[in-house]
Amino acid sequence: MIVWTLMLTGCRSQLSITNISKLANTQLAPLAMPHTDITSLTAKTGITIDYDGKPITVKGRLRMRSDEVIQLSVTALGVVEVALIEFTPQGAYIIDRINKRYALLDYSSGLLNSVGVNFSTIQALFWNRIFIPGEKEVWKRLDNFRIVTTENRQLIEPKRQRLLKCHFYTDNEFEQLQQTQLNIQDYEVVWQYGIFNTIDTYVYPSIFDISFSDSSYSISAHITLSGVSVADAQWRGGTNLTNYKKVELEVLLSVLNLFS
Repeated sequence: MIVWTLMLTGCRSQLSITNISKLANTQLAPLAMPHTDITSLTAKTGITIDYDGKPITVKGRLRMRSDEVIQLSVTALGVVEVALIEFTPQGAYIIDRINKRYALLDYSSGLLNSVGVNFSTIQALFWNRIFIPGEKEVWKRLDNFRIVTTENRQLIEPKRQRLLKCHFYTDNEFEQLQQTQLNIQDYEVVWQYGIFNTIDTYVYPSIFDISFSDSSYSISAHITLSGVSVADAQWRGGTNLTNYKKVELEVLLSVLNLFS
């Protein structure tokens, strides 16, 4: 349903590596630490997915509760929920509301486990935070990152890169995380953040441009957020799947013609 990558632009020539110990507390910490006063966020979404030059536009909602759940739904006529992606600490669920089916992506098996992708990784992407795959509470060890200065922005990356390479780009003032780029072999994922607004005391982007590509194809999603609120904490997390049938992921994605 939602997939990602944007070809990286910008020059990485004449790079200079900064001593991380001097900057960690004042500049990296705000990009890594969770906002302790805000644990819930909701917003209306407009989503345009483009696969092989075939754009699909839908509406839905984003609901997040720190360390518990992230829900991204698709609605029909802005009212009836027809599909839902639900990320939990146990796994990622892709849910077909109409046909009562779901698929499960388990973080502890397969490629996700190999590259260290888990709920903490997904949560950092949605909350606009830096991370190290497979690790939690990275703000307690900011010396595990390094800063590389480019001509017009800063690059932050783990000192020890693993199978999944992570690159985080900010402006020169380290005020916002502007882009997260992930690479593994021939695959590239880029999550671009845009138009930051202050909600209560929290600065949050209102645009996600997400895309996924390899050497032969690309899929992109443009997500706009409106009506963002950090006060609505009454919604219920965790979908009851008792009456749903578990199927393979390809079965659900075939509805969008993502698999031939």
